[in-house]
Amino acid sequence: MKLKNIYKVLGVVAAIALTGCGAKTAESQSDKTAEQTTSVESKAESSAETSAQESKAASDPSAVNVFAAASLKNAMDEIIAEYNKANPDVKISLNTDSSGKLQTQIEEGFACDIFFSAGKKQMEKLKEEGHIKDSTDADLLHNKLCIVAPKDSDTKVTGIANIKDAKSISIGETSVPAGAYAREALSKAYPDLGITKESTGAELKDKLGMDIIENSNVTKTLLSVVDGFGEVGFVYLTDTYGNEDVKVIEKVDESLTGKITYPIARVNNDEADEKISAEADKFYDYLKSDSAKKVFEKYLYE
Repeated sequence: MKLKNIYKVLGVVAAIALTGCGAKTAESQSDKTAEQTTSVESKAESSAETSAQESKAASDPSAVNVFAAASLKNAMDEIIAEYNKANPDVKISLNTDSSGKLQTQIEEGFACDIFFSAGKKQMEKLKEEGHIKDSTDADLLHNKLCIVAPKDSDTKVTGIANIKDAKSISIGETSVPAGAYAREALSKAYPDLGITKESTGAELKDKLGMDIIENSNVTKTLLSVVDGFGEVGFVYLTDTYGNEDVKVIEKVDESLTGKITYPIARVNNDEADEKISAEADKFYDYLKSDSAKKVFEKYLYE
């Protein structure tokens, strides 16, 4: 992919992150909300710059480029570090964001060798478009959706059954798998409200009667809850690993979300030479090994 096109795509990605992360719907902009929105957008700007830098690095044709869902970052960082102990000469570039954004980047031509998604929808779309190497997609991990609140919160919410008692909910956008799973759970818990996986933040606010804070990936959803912008929020159980700033109120029953599956696959990357392609095959196999599985289990994946 040409450098000028990369910068153009990065500019779009950064712009989307700046406008979409942590902003409450226009109808609810009180003075307090405006102050909170400014603060979250400031954090989003910093995060967007980091994401842009990671995306640029992930397009390095001299590296094995791994695009992984934001919720996988901590586990993947540890796995890559462990892999490099035995393979110090292999450069692995990790790009993490929402699976929907990563899908778009692959479609736009970013150099990617391995795609590790938090949702099957994104993987299936890339398969249809011919981006995935034949017979390499595999359902590798499973996760759980949970409802969280700040550690010292006195919220009355005890789970999805009374989540309407909250004044605000932090949730991923519709393109974010965690956001889609949360909407699926809400649609089944409150069938009369007409909530769907495509319901916008404004629609959720209208149907649930509370402020909705939409975020461009699940990591930012967790951050907004930690910072008190959402009374409660929907994140993955794995996102709470080692985080002492939040408490898990409820693990959402699988009957409401469906099985949360993380598929992985090798991506057709025309920019990779034979050496990089071979190294990508090896690392792809390692991610499915027992050694990697132990790390994933440590971070609460099943």
